[in-house]
Amino acid sequence: MTQPVPQSTEVTKFHSNSDVDASTSAQHHTLGVGHNQSSPGDHTHNGKNSKKIGKGLDVAFPTTAAGAYSAVQMQSVIDALRDLGFGT
Repeated sequence: MTQPVPQSTEVTKFHSNSDVDASTSAQHHTLGVGHNQSSPGDHTHNGKNSKKIGKGLDVAFPTTAAGAYSAVQMQSVIDALRDLGFGT
């Protein structure tokens, strides 16, 4: 026995009361950078179409290479990479 197919107006009513982005366990998510949103498949972690990698991390090393990095500077890079999930 086949189930009746709802009319498009009825489906629209259901979706107007949906749980879009209500929580991480919501049935429906929009694409974006919000906590309860999904990332698009072509996201690049550049801060525009997804969260920027390293944003908010305190990485104390120069942006240009000098003669050599100190042990403290190298440790801050290692710690930042570990915070991002590398090396675990």
